[in-house]
Amino acid sequence: MNRAENTGPDAARYFVRDAAEADLEDVLTMKAAAWREAYGHLRDEGFFAAAEATLDRQVEHWRRLLAAGQRLWLAEDARGRCVGMAAAGPVQHPPGPGVERGGWPEVQLYSLYVLAEAQGTGVADALLERAIGSGDCLLWVLTGNGRARAFYARHGFAAVGDPAPMDGPWAGLDEQLLVRRGA
Repeated sequence: MNRAENTGPDAARYFVRDAAEADLEDVLTMKAAAWREAYGHLRDEGFFAAAEATLDRQVEHWRRLLAAGQRLWLAEDARGRCVGMAAAGPVQHPPGPGVERGGWPEVQLYSLYVLAEAQGTGVADALLERAIGSGDCLLWVLTGNGRARAFYARHGFAAVGDPAPMDGPWAGLDEQLLVRRGA
C-alpha cells in the first residue's frame, strides 16, 4: 500500500493512501459531509438529503469505476478516520462549446474534498500531489467556491473560458474550467 505521511509542526497527523473497494462507504460518507460544509450556503437541506439517500448506489458506481481502472485516494487521520478524498483519471469529456480548444491536458481531477477540520493541515496538498503530481491537468470548480478556487490558483491552475451554467440538482450555479500546465 502506498502511504504518505505529514507530521509537520502545524499539521495534524494524517496519511494519504490508495483507496480500496472496502473504503468506499467511508470515503463517500466523508464526501457527503464535505459537501454540506462546502456548499451548505448554496443548496438547501433537500439537496443534501437526496444525495445522502443514494449512498448505496454511489458505492456501486465507484466499485464499477475502480474495476475499470479509475483511481481514488483517501486521507485518514491517526485514528484511521477518512478526512479527505481525491479522484483523477483520463479526461472523459473535453471542455464544451465556447471554450477555446487545443492541447488539452489528458488528466482530469474529478474531485477533491477535505473536511473543514482537516483544512489547512496540508491534507489537500498531499491528495492533489498523489492524484495528479505536477503534470498538466484540468478540473471544474463551482464559481461560488472561493476557498477551492484560491487553493487551485496556488497550485498553478488558471481559469479558461467563461463560467458554464450547471443543470440537474446543481441548476442555478455556474462552474469554471481550470487548467494547469505542469512543470
